[in-house]
Amino acid sequence: MSVNNTLKINIPTIATKQLKLQSCNAGKKLVVSTNWLPLFGFEANARVKEELIGIGKGIKVSLLEANDTQGKKVYTREYKSRKNNPIETMLDMRSQTLINQAFPEDTETVHIQFTYGEILITPVSNRKATAIKQFKKSNNECFLACSSGVDALSMVKKGFKIETLLEYRPNEKRDKNDMTETGAINALANVEVKHLINEDIMNLDLEKIFKLCSKSNYINATLSLQCNDFSNSKAEKLKQLSLEDGSSSIDMVIDAINIISKFNFPTVLIENVPNFFTSDAGKILALRLNRLGYRTYCDKFDARDYGGLTSRVRGYLFATMLPSEFEMPKPTKRNEIPIWEMLNFDERISTGELRDVTHTSSLQEGLKTGRARLIKRDSLFSPSVLKSQNRQAKDSLFIYDDVSDRYYFTSNKLLSELMGIEMNFDAVGGTLESEIIGQSIETPLHEALLDSINEHLIQSKQILSNRLF
Repeated sequence: MSVNNTLKINIPTIATKQLKLQSCNAGKKLVVSTNWLPLFGFEANARVKEELIGIGKGIKVSLLEANDTQGKKVYTREYKSRKNNPIETMLDMRSQTLINQAFPEDTETVHIQFTYGEILITPVSNRKATAIKQFKKSNNECFLACSSGVDALSMVKKGFKIETLLEYRPNEKRDKNDMTETGAINALANVEVKHLINEDIMNLDLEKIFKLCSKSNYINATLSLQCNDFSNSKAEKLKQLSLEDGSSSIDMVIDAINIISKFNFPTVLIENVPNFFTSDAGKILALRLNRLGYRTYCDKFDARDYGGLTSRVRGYLFATMLPSEFEMPKPTKRNEIPIWEMLNFDERISTGELRDVTHTSSLQEGLKTGRARLIKRDSLFSPSVLKSQNRQAKDSLFIYDDVSDRYYFTSNKLLSELMGIEMNFDAVGGTLESEIIGQSIETPLHEALLDSINEHLIQSKQILSNRLF
C-alpha cells in the first residue's frame, strides 16, 4: 500500500468524536474508522489491547509495544478510486461480552476520546430511554416554573404532585421592597412542595439544582415563561426599549432549554401568549425540543371554547418522549348566560365590592380613547384580565351598568372568579394578587390541557407495560 506522506497536520493533545453502535449478526459492533487513529499512534497493523473500564462505563483501547504479538491489529483498507482518504484505518470491535458489559443496553451512541496511545470509549446517554425509565419510576412528580402557584393548584387537582417549584419574582422599578419571594410564598400557601428553588431562572447553577433533585423522578415539567415582551398589550416602542436597556425577557427561552436538556423530563408543557410561539424564540424552542428527541404539539386556544369566562387567548406547546399519541383538548360549548347574572353583579355593587369609578380620570381617558375594556349587563364574557389591572389604567377592565349609567372597578375576588381561579391569596397584598391573576392561566382551559396530558400518560403506561426494557 502506498501512503501520501506529504500532508502536514498539527496533532492536537486530545481529539473527540461520537459514533453510533452498529448492528451485526451477533448483536452490536463498533467500527472506529477515522483520520484521528494514525495521528494518535494507532497506525496500520499496530497492535492494541481492549479493556473494560467498568460495568456500563465503557472501553479503553491502548497501544501495545511494537514487539508484543498479543492483542488485535489496527486494520487498513485501500480504496484506489478515492481521491480523499484512500487509506482507511479502523478498529473493529465485535466482542459481545465486552460490548454488553461496557455499554448499557439502551446505548445507541458512544463518545470517543483520543490521546496519544490511548482511546477512551464511553456511552452517551440515550435521552429517550432515560426519560422513559424516569417516567416508569415516577409517582406523578412534576417540575413547575414561573407560575406563582396558580398552575400548581390545577395540577394537584388533576392528580399531579409538585416535587420542585422554581419561583422567583424579579424586582421591578416600581417596587419599594424586595418582592422576589412573593410568588413563592403565594404558591406555598396553596400547595405542598418538596424543593423550592427561589432563584432567578436566568442565573441558575444547574449542576447544583440537578444534584439537589437527583432522587426525583419527574413525569412532567410545566414552564410559564415571562410573556411581557411577546404580548400585544405591550407597545412595540417599549419592547424595543427593553431590548436596549437589557430588561427584556425574550432570552428566557435559553434557560428553559437548558433546564429541559439537563433534566430530560418525559413530558414538557409550555404556556405563553400566542405571539411567543410564532416568534424566533418560540421557533428555536420547538426546534431544540425536536433535536432533543421530543415530539411536539403546538396550538393556540380561546378560553371561551373551554368553559372560560374571559376572552383570554393562550398558546400551549406540549412535548413528549412517550410512545402514545397526544391530542389537544377539543372545544366545548361556549357560555350562553350573561356573566352579570351568573356572578351576581347587582349584589356586588350593592355591597360595595365593586367600586364606583365613574368620574375618575383614568376611566374617562379610557372611554375617550376607546381603550377601556367593558363588561356590560348583556356580556357573555369578560375581556382578558391584564397584569396592570390593579393600577386602574385607561386600558383596565371596567363594569358598566347601563341602568344607572355608572361605571365600576373590579375586585380581585371577581377577577379570580372570571378566571376560574380558586386560590387563597392571603399571603400576598392586593396589588400582587391582581398581578398574579393578570399573568395567570385561565383555569378551565389549563385543566382541559391537563386532562389531555393525563390521557396521554395513561395510554403510554399501557403501551410500555407490554414492552421489555
